Amino acid sequence: MSILERTERDAILLHIIFTAVSLLTLLIPFGIPVGQRLYGLVILYNIMIPVVAWRRRHHEWLMLWLFLVPLSLLQIFPDWFLASELGVIIFPDTGSSRIGDIPLYMGGLWTIPLFVIVLTGRRIEARFTRNCALCTVCIASAVLFVGSEAILWQIPIWYATGVTIIFHVAIYLIIPEILLGLSTFLAFEVSHSRALWYRLGAAFTVMIIYLGNLCFFYFIVEHLILR
Repeated sequence: MSILERTERDAILLHIIFTAVSLLTLLIPFGIPVGQRLYGLVILYNIMIPVVAWRRRHHEWLMLWLFLVPLSLLQIFPDWFLASELGVIIFPDTGSSRIGDIPLYMGGLWTIPLFVIVLTGRRIEARFTRNCALCTVCIASAVLFVGSEAILWQIPIWYATGVTIIFHVAIYLIIPEILLGLSTFLAFEVSHSRALWYRLGAAFTVMIIYLGNLCFFYFIVEHLILR
């Protein structure tokens, strides 16, 4: 008997393939601007998930993807606020279409880490306990989001400015991003079997919570603790 269930094997294989394609796409220029390559990768991921979910009959994948797509689109607003109002993050012009100061691919990029975080938490809860799942979600959020902050500035997708930074990671972002993963997990849990308007409301609530956490921890870290 396999240690991994079919849905887990499929998820691991899909993300290995996507990671390999992403590395090749970003490391080999092809004469295409970075922003357009990122745009293509985001579209590819958001096609792969529902197609594999449908073909392999992973209903949970499809429900999670349908929850994360509107949430990822809504995440443009916190990014826009950070870039345009606080001026603490910069999205360089990499050749992608933009809305305000934000590249359009950001509207789909959040789907990738959040899908991994929530699906991982769901599988851990199915195998172990709810407390294990919640801890795993927090750890996965820290690893993925902090890792992204530490690495993706080199592409560059974005980079922090005017705030306290360690290894290219903005300190005030760490807790809000962990709470983003946790709130997304909980919101999907309570809304995935409900009506469309309820799911959209849950996604909007996650975005508002994240935006509030960004403001709160920016003020606490930058103006009270590290002033």
